[in-house]
Amino acid sequence: MVDTAGPRRWHRTQAERSAETQALLLDATIESLAEVGYARTSTTAIVKRAGVSRGAQVHHYPTKADLVVAAVERVFAVQERAFSDRFAALPPGDRTLARAIDELWSVFDGPTYPAVLELVVAARTDPELHVVVQAVSTRFERSVAEVFDEFFPELRDVPMGRHMVGFALAVMQGAAVSGYAGFGRPGQAVAVLRALSGLATPELLPLLRSLEGDQT
Repeated sequence: MVDTAGPRRWHRTQAERSAETQALLLDATIESLAEVGYARTSTTAIVKRAGVSRGAQVHHYPTKADLVVAAVERVFAVQERAFSDRFAALPPGDRTLARAIDELWSVFDGPTYPAVLELVVAARTDPELHVVVQAVSTRFERSVAEVFDEFFPELRDVPMGRHMVGFALAVMQGAAVSGYAGFGRPGQAVAVLRALSGLATPELLPLLRSLEGDQT
């Protein structure tokens, strides 16, 4: 029988090889940041960890700054998808505020968040990195807020209700820092946040509106 489907693709395209190399380099960068920190992360160590050539690294990301900036964008994109996908996959009956807190905390309690903390600290004194970290973190917060808007419309039109997302993120960021530093109990902070989420009922909405009115 004659194969009329055309030649088979036994080899990957240049674009596929390039994408794979970039992914290896970015994953290696994130792993290095999480394991040894920003200061001890070098392009030499990243190339070795990724198993690619120095020339390939320079071709895609000429400097450490280029690698780190791309890694920042990658890690936040992964976190963004992880939260939205996990929560959207829940049965409707399980999509509670308390469960949203749990799913969001899994992002901060995950293996890549130490890399994020390293970049946040480094960005304090690195103007170029600061711009990138601020932009991607703002995008992440906006994505989380959109999930809350979609599944908890009762809070969407209440200004103080919208602030709850920022409050939750601030608590979790602080809890993550405490946990990784070894001087806090992040689980307790998240448990309190989860308990507070139970107060966000229709009966609470008038109070939220009155609080917003007091601030004007």
